[in-house]
Amino acid sequence: MIAWKIIKPKKMKVDALRLALLNELRAVGKDVKQDFESTTRTWEHKPKFEISISLTAPGPILEVSTSDEIYRYVNKGTRRHLIWAGAYTGKSDKKVLAFPSASTSKTTPRVIGSGPGSRSSDKVIRPYVDHPGTKARNFDEEIAKKWKKLFKRRMEAVMKKGARASGHAI
Repeated sequence: MIAWKIIKPKKMKVDALRLALLNELRAVGKDVKQDFESTTRTWEHKPKFEISISLTAPGPILEVSTSDEIYRYVNKGTRRHLIWAGAYTGKSDKKVLAFPSASTSKTTPRVIGSGPGSRSSDKVIRPYVDHPGTKARNFDEEIAKKWKKLFKRRMEAVMKKGARASGHAI
């Protein structure tokens, strides 16, 4: 005699899994945002970073971004350019610029973080500055490289945990 017993798996708790994924996306987003904020920790100018998450196909998707123009100049770099005092550009009535004769940058290309930097006390006063340009720091690329494997691991871990909670452990 052969007996057949039907084994019916528990119904997957899709809403619970979705909530767990969204919560983990928010947590990872905060961690990635902290990395971006660390690149400006010693700056006087504080760019605002926004977190955007989604579970739509091909999801999950996490984006940390800023619309800050100064951050873009530092991150992507600039070419050599002239900077004129405001009286010559119509932006102010100042006819000269005063700037330190030497300085050390607060950031370094491909390093997630920022330091104190330095400026000499000697001042140069001129109607314009022949700025040598800024070497791209590429913070976004370094942060993406750091988080690529970590993001995948954290998303897989929360999916496994959600599957186990639904009785669908793999």
